[in-house]
Amino acid sequence: MRARLRGNISHIRGALLGALITIALATSTGCGQADAPKTTLNNISSHAVPHLELTAAPLAYNLAGGSFTIASRGRQSLQRPQPKLSAEQQLEWAVGKSFATQAWVSAPATTTARDGLGPLFNANSCSSCHIRNGQGRLPENGLGLILRLGTQFPTFGEQLQDMANPGSEPEGRVTWRDITQDIVLPDGSEYALTKRNYAVDGSQKTTSARLAPALIGMGLLAAIKTDDIIANSDPTDINRDGISGAVNYIVRGNGDLPAPGRFGWKASQESLIAQVALAFFEDMGITSSRHPPLACPKNDCSEPSNTAMEISDKLLNAVTDYIANLAVPAAAHDELSLQGKTIFNHIGCAACHIPSFNIEVPASPFAAVDGGGNTQEINVITETIYPYSDLLLHDMGPNLADQYSSDGTAAAEWRTAPLWGLGIRAENSDNARLLHDGRGRSIAEAILWHGGEAAASKSRFTQLSESEHAALLHFLKAL
Repeated sequence: MRARLRGNISHIRGALLGALITIALATSTGCGQADAPKTTLNNISSHAVPHLELTAAPLAYNLAGGSFTIASRGRQSLQRPQPKLSAEQQLEWAVGKSFATQAWVSAPATTTARDGLGPLFNANSCSSCHIRNGQGRLPENGLGLILRLGTQFPTFGEQLQDMANPGSEPEGRVTWRDITQDIVLPDGSEYALTKRNYAVDGSQKTTSARLAPALIGMGLLAAIKTDDIIANSDPTDINRDGISGAVNYIVRGNGDLPAPGRFGWKASQESLIAQVALAFFEDMGITSSRHPPLACPKNDCSEPSNTAMEISDKLLNAVTDYIANLAVPAAAHDELSLQGKTIFNHIGCAACHIPSFNIEVPASPFAAVDGGGNTQEINVITETIYPYSDLLLHDMGPNLADQYSSDGTAAAEWRTAPLWGLGIRAENSDNARLLHDGRGRSIAEAILWHGGEAAASKSRFTQLSESEHAALLHFLKAL
């Protein structure tokens, strides 16, 4: 059960997933941006950004993931382990990698450690949808986009399963119709914004698409303090700035206090292991202790049921640990991108895409992978990370609204997507697929789809001069 609660909540205590982290970066108190040396602004027209100064140190901002950061920004950079793992930890990381990247098979099979696939599924491995740990593909190009069904197809469940093991039939195939809207900006730039209406086998019933996101930085998002997420929320817009980010509290039903969701497009999962277990269950049909087998398959108790867990807690933890300890590629900031950062702040993007958080991480090796938020470790260090997200829900307006309410959220509400690694994901304009359903073919298109709480920022974006526009996009591509 999920609920949008108002007001503060007591600390949600839980063990912090993590690894050996020993380098502390420049920090400041609270969850806002770290203080850094100032440099003067150059070559930005005064009508858009009058008398502003840059407040970023390139070195600190290039270390996007703190000591999880690696220098590489190449095609393989999303597949690397964070650099502070010991030799033993790298071996454990590699075990998790094997179960995330190699194909699962249907049971029974000789490969008993990785059988249990299906019978209905969307992919046979994590990497099938998260290509090289990056985002998924649109249906015509491969795997990585799924359809949420709501109550439109009651016999199918919440999610369409468009693949099946031999002897079973898929529930249906993904079909779509493109709707294009041509717009012209004040500077003469032309865009053709294309939205897809997805369906099952051409049915007129409504569905909602979800694109598999990139996996980098998940362990660091889990380390952000619960209090810092709550501190940035303003669900009734008390300060009247037009931004009303809200926490999606997850009511777990086991006597624990509700926990702020931080993973998924709707912030619908409170911990990384919960997100991983859900993906195994919904995307691959693989049961676990978090999603056990049904006692009566298809509600028919006369039919035999396999009550064995298809992935053990040990292997589920291993896959979670693998994802948690993926390295974050370094940002590539230079003087122009820092000018773009000032524009980013000035037009209001940083109100939701909060640049930095201070996190506390264990100074000693591994803690448990469950939970998320406040650590109880005594020996911890503090460092600064730059995810560019508040992990809160925001109303993004009717153009980005889902087909129906889900995950305890309104149809137009979405979690602020982290921006680290954005430049790597968008470097090839032919393959850039941004936003929750992949409709954004470029960074500029993704911005132009924004509405609701982001409408004012989008409007300011459309008023930028050509040089300001170029500087802003250069900054975003440097992330």
